Amino acid sequence: MESPGRKVLYEIRHHASLPYVPRYPPLPQPDGTDSKGGLRSLVSIRGVGQLKEKWSEYWNPRKSNKPVSLFISPRGEFVAVTSGNHVTILRKDDDYGKPCGNFTSSVSGSFISGIWSENHDVLALVDDTETLFFVKANGEEISQVTKRNLKVSSSVLGLLEDDDRSQTSCLCSFSVLTSDGLIHHVEISREPSASVVSKHASASVPALRKQFPNHVFCFDYLPDLSFLLIVGSAAGISSTGSSGSSCISLWRKCQSSGLELLSTRKFEGVYCEKKDSQLAYPKVLISPQGAHVASLDSNGCLHLFQLDKSKLTLSCCSSEDGFDSLKPDNSLESLRNVVDFTWWSDHALTVLKRSGNISIFDIRSCAIIQEDATTYSMPVVERVRRFDGHIFLLESSMQDEKSALAKVDRDPSDSHHTSGRGMLWRLISFTEKTIPEMYKILVENCHYQEALDFADSRGLDRDEVFKSRWLNSEKGLSDVNMILSKIKDKAFVLSECLDRIGPTEDSMKALLGHGLHLTNRYVFSGSEDQESKQLWEFRMARLRLLQFSERLDTYLGISMGRYSLQDYRKFRSSPINQAAVALAESGRIGALNLLFKRHPYSLASFMLQILAAIPETVPVETYAHLLPGKSPPNSMAVREEDWVECDKMVRFINKLPESSKSDSQIQTEPIVRRCLGYKWPSSEDLAAWYKNRARDIDSSTGLLDNCICLIDIACRRGISELEQFHEDLSYLHQIIYSDEFGGEICFSLSLVGWERLSDYEKFKILLEGVKVETVVRRLHDKAVPFMQKRYSGTNNHNEESFLVKWLKENAANSDMDLCSKVIEEGCMDLYTVSFFKDEAEVVDCALQCLYLCKATDKWNVMATMLSKLPTIHDIHGEDIQKRLRLAEGHIEAGRLLELYQVPKPINYFLEVHLDDKGVKQILRLMLSKFVRRQPGRSDNDWACMWRDLRQLQEKAFPFLDLEFVLTEFCRGLLKAGKFSLARNYLKGTGSVALPSDKAESLVINAAKEYFFSAPSLASEEIWRARECLNIFSSSRTVKAEADIIDAVTVRLPDLGVTLLPVQFKQVKDPMEIIKMAITGHPGAYLHVEELIEVAKLLGLNSSEDISSVEEAIAREAAVAGDLQLAFDLCLVLTKKGR
Repeated sequence: MESPGRKVLYEIRHHASLPYVPRYPPLPQPDGTDSKGGLRSLVSIRGVGQLKEKWSEYWNPRKSNKPVSLFISPRGEFVAVTSGNHVTILRKDDDYGKPCGNFTSSVSGSFISGIWSENHDVLALVDDTETLFFVKANGEEISQVTKRNLKVSSSVLGLLEDDDRSQTSCLCSFSVLTSDGLIHHVEISREPSASVVSKHASASVPALRKQFPNHVFCFDYLPDLSFLLIVGSAAGISSTGSSGSSCISLWRKCQSSGLELLSTRKFEGVYCEKKDSQLAYPKVLISPQGAHVASLDSNGCLHLFQLDKSKLTLSCCSSEDGFDSLKPDNSLESLRNVVDFTWWSDHALTVLKRSGNISIFDIRSCAIIQEDATTYSMPVVERVRRFDGHIFLLESSMQDEKSALAKVDRDPSDSHHTSGRGMLWRLISFTEKTIPEMYKILVENCHYQEALDFADSRGLDRDEVFKSRWLNSEKGLSDVNMILSKIKDKAFVLSECLDRIGPTEDSMKALLGHGLHLTNRYVFSGSEDQESKQLWEFRMARLRLLQFSERLDTYLGISMGRYSLQDYRKFRSSPINQAAVALAESGRIGALNLLFKRHPYSLASFMLQILAAIPETVPVETYAHLLPGKSPPNSMAVREEDWVECDKMVRFINKLPESSKSDSQIQTEPIVRRCLGYKWPSSEDLAAWYKNRARDIDSSTGLLDNCICLIDIACRRGISELEQFHEDLSYLHQIIYSDEFGGEICFSLSLVGWERLSDYEKFKILLEGVKVETVVRRLHDKAVPFMQKRYSGTNNHNEESFLVKWLKENAANSDMDLCSKVIEEGCMDLYTVSFFKDEAEVVDCALQCLYLCKATDKWNVMATMLSKLPTIHDIHGEDIQKRLRLAEGHIEAGRLLELYQVPKPINYFLEVHLDDKGVKQILRLMLSKFVRRQPGRSDNDWACMWRDLRQLQEKAFPFLDLEFVLTEFCRGLLKAGKFSLARNYLKGTGSVALPSDKAESLVINAAKEYFFSAPSLASEEIWRARECLNIFSSSRTVKAEADIIDAVTVRLPDLGVTLLPVQFKQVKDPMEIIKMAITGHPGAYLHVEELIEVAKLLGLNSSEDISSVEEAIAREAAVAGDLQLAFDLCLVLTKKGR
């Protein structure tokens, strides 16, 4: 409870400001101009209704209601602003800034009373047509109850808060007070569409009606005490109350018996309803704790009463200086010309004067303890019932007014009939605050001078003002000197110096300088153990300030003196290695150089990572001075050590947890040097980095010149591990940028791909695209030197050289011209040219190349290559010479096979002895092609053929018998029709001769081939067959074959049987042919002797065969009816024992 006369402190907050919603439908004009037709119009049906309405209003006139009202929930969670028949609902959650619900009733009237059920967020309203509305906080209408539904005969005065809060059968409930003193209980069901109304009457209704005022001007209800205050007309006074005598009565609301009168008192108050003379609207309010009662009459006079809760009596308030009472005729001036009021606390009133000013009046001291100079227009004020010192004020003004100032001479009665068009309402709250709270509000609202005066007058700490002023300042140089320096809270000042980023370079330097000045007093003492934790925190802060100062100098250096708050914040908050990486990625070499010089110890561990971030497209020459060598550089630009950067501080840092120890903001360069020293990469790490960097440059840009430049710099700086890598790069550069190599290789080969290749693959690429004309020069210039360097580095000297492998691969691809050229060059001056290590290697290489070649037309090249080979005179020479002679023979054999159109590669001769059938087939194919290619060859040609066959047998096919070769040669002669020449070779030639049976067999087979291939009996092939058989005309076997040819071609046609040789070949049994001759035509069986002769020529020579022939003739004769011939032949057969 505040002390009497103590000045009240409060905060004023402005909330929603919205235009009034015009009334719809509009009320009739006061002058009645909306009624047309005069008296005659009243005769119509509509006029009759108007007469009834006017008669009703005469006996029950509408109350004079406020144009606007405030209905506040008990805890201030909701505020409802009503104007006419429209309701705007505001919510505390959004500081009453915007409506959370709107409601407009369908009845043209004004709301006269309202109350909140805060537990259910339901607003109950009564309008001047005595209709009840129940609305949710979002503006949704729950239910509407008319006077008829209430079933009451008296007028509805207003709503009371329901005392029974324990019921669960309904959503919420309210009490309705009527002019007859009865209280009606209204329950809102949980279903929004229905409501239940129940009536509670007094136990003694007649007595209540005698006690209850005839006319009630205003009332108030205090739920905590169940007190109801009613201001009405005194007994015997008319309802207008114009005489000035009024009555205030205290009632108690009982659950069972209704209202109980406790006390009543008359007083001089004017409560009239004449709108033209009304200054204020009647109002009565009980103080929050029920100690006082205040009532405002129509003339704007405030009447005060004391309420004795123990005696349940009302009395006029007594002043402390001896006044008897505060009656209207002698009341204080401060309680006159009042347009509205509400309780501030149990002993203080908030009073709104006609002038628009608001003041707080203390009842106990009868004095104004607080007055606001602001003038409010047409204000309405209400309090939050559950909290003292919390009120809401609603003011109204025209939309074109630029301030809340009202016209003080405006008659409040002008607002009675205002339509709200073109007007705004503003909601303002007044909340009592304590001295610390008020001080905090002044500071937060940036009323610094007022806050300083407030602090000085109440002995408060001025630091809060300077802190807020600093935090809301621009943090410029003058702000550091004029504001920050005045703050006594060193921890705050130091945190600002550490965390705040100045907008300019000067302000930033001033901040850091001020922080260093503050921490300069915390130097080390003799004993470290006795020093407090705060001292160490200040020293750690000094380290951070030194680090930030270092970063500021570095930042200004890399930004060329241009300062940016955002860039500096980012630069100093990130680890220095990340900043260096960012500079490297942007290609700022100069700035990166400065960073390396000023922060060498911090960046030493990250140097290679930072340099790797430089874009690969940047020429290496531009950052060559940054590239590391075996030892660190000598030039540095590190600042001198501060007193805090000593061994004591290092020992303290080493004791910190790992998370604090690794804080980059305390890692100044002197501290890093003392803790870690200068960590320079090893030669192996440097070599690996240079290699990876070269690979990245090549893969990203393909600029091999940059790669060579990079590695060249590394080699010149003493990193000898890169010499071979440099050499590889040089070879790759020659390949890429030389016109001698293939185009595909130039574009597809990368450094990584080059490294992955084996030395031999690199050797092959060095010779890629060479021709016979250029191979020698390429070998001398590039390939052989490369081979010698790589070969000398290996331990296995028995391994084939790169050149030998390469020649063998080319030979396998049949490029013998290239192989011959290289071997010829290597043999010219073996030890000077150095293509091969000795004679054995070159000869072996030539022989391997020879047999790897698959070509069948390179015999001359092969022979030339062998002719260039040197002679070996050591112990291995005999074996190699033997191999050479064999190869030469194979070359000659290959040349012959190619000549006779059966070409074979030279390696065919190496394993030909395993396939003698294939060799024989090749010889037969040679002879066959020789015959067919040129049929009329001379004897000399055949003699050469025999000589070549003999050479093939000697050089390549020694496993073949010469007899076989001669046999095949003679067969070829017979096929070619060279019978006379064949007769000579069949008899033998030189040391080779054929056995007679083989020779006869060759002749017979050749004759058969001729005979069976004859297309007719007059064909030349039959003549050839006879000529072939004439070679051995004296041979019985050959003569038998000649007889068959004679029988088929001569005898059988004479007997009427014509068979082609091919048909004869298909007959298996010669007897079938005889039978054909016997039955061929009538009378053929008569030629007995001729048939027997033909049978003998066909090989039927035995007596049995002859008997079979005679039997067949006899049978045919019998069939023909020649019985005599048949009998004779049967007789002959009988004699033969048939």
